[in-house]
Amino acid sequence: MPDMNCRVKRVGLRGAFLWGILGLIMLLPATVWAGGHTVKVQPPNGVDDTAKIQGALNACVGYGPGCAVQLSAGTYLTKQLVAYNFRGTFKGMGQDRTTIEALPNLHVDMEPVGGVPESLCQPNTTTCRWPSLILFVDGDIHVSDLSIFITAPPGTATTTWLFGGSPFNGLYDALSFMGQHVTACIDRIHMEGLPDPTNSFGFNVVNALHFTGEFPRSLTPWDWYFLSGSLTVRNSSFSSATVGISQDGFVKSSRITIGGSPSAGNHLEKGYGGVDIEASENSVFEISYNESSGSGAGMWVVPWQPVFVPASPSRYFIHDNKFTGTGQYADGFYFLDDAANPWIQAAAWNNTVELQDTLSEGIGVYNTKGTVIWNNSVTGSDGRDGIGLWN
Repeated sequence: MPDMNCRVKRVGLRGAFLWGILGLIMLLPATVWAGGHTVKVQPPNGVDDTAKIQGALNACVGYGPGCAVQLSAGTYLTKQLVAYNFRGTFKGMGQDRTTIEALPNLHVDMEPVGGVPESLCQPNTTTCRWPSLILFVDGDIHVSDLSIFITAPPGTATTTWLFGGSPFNGLYDALSFMGQHVTACIDRIHMEGLPDPTNSFGFNVVNALHFTGEFPRSLTPWDWYFLSGSLTVRNSSFSSATVGISQDGFVKSSRITIGGSPSAGNHLEKGYGGVDIEASENSVFEISYNESSGSGAGMWVVPWQPVFVPASPSRYFIHDNKFTGTGQYADGFYFLDDAANPWIQAAAWNNTVELQDTLSEGIGVYNTKGTVIWNNSVTGSDGRDGIGLWN
């Protein structure tokens, strides 16, 4: 009997130990259980937080996939941040709790060869500083639960750089993804700039959120890598930038989802354009369940620079959005294809378009082949066409 009691006790202790281990595992953060790391960034210092945020990004790159940079509550003031091959999460404590704010007069020196805009060095934080506040090159990145503000007064966001050959003193983008292979997911963020009448773009930041193939392979003008991958933007808002969400040229074999479901829509307002989609090759776009407005248009799909001509078309599914044109001549949204080399294959349905000013058009369709438009609602006054089919 004593021996039996001892065996029972050992089994009981062993079981209790195992259940204790299991309970501890269930309580551990997911990143720890998955073998990842969490790098916590100390609260803002109120002066310049660049070094500690950049240090956290660098540390996570070193740890590898599954790492998370966790920002504290408060307002971080920072210069340009650049991360190569970041594979993890960059997150705050919530849009109303964690803010990243750009310091004014950010130094820009990305044009090393006689100021030629198309001749660019590869971005870093010391010798080739781009007019981008947060820039990810390659990687698998999830950004969530924070706000980004560009608050520099007119003409003071950056030092002077050449934009298309003209002097410019604003940020090109607030949050940018480029390189050769990028998977980017954006959740629950807010991004906001300010009007800036000192430049032709009208704001102190051109692209609030940017997914682009503009990463230079060499200093030869236009010698850039193609970007392939995906961009997903959900439950986020963008205000007072030239455009809210932008996809530029040299993009191929990518999947871009803006919204995507009734519970994931985004809100874009107070800019020239809400969603800026430019030429892509062999890619698929779904833009749905968003509210997007602009004084130029709520959204457009247009060619990029003439140096990038897609070799194969891309497909665009535009549905269940609300597009508002807020200025004179502003379309709700429009497609502008290349008549000589068409690359847009689009379907647009169940969208609501509101026009607020004179001589506007609800939906403009220029030069496309294989575009289908049905079951949309267009309202306004003193306009031109509900749907305009051109050429």
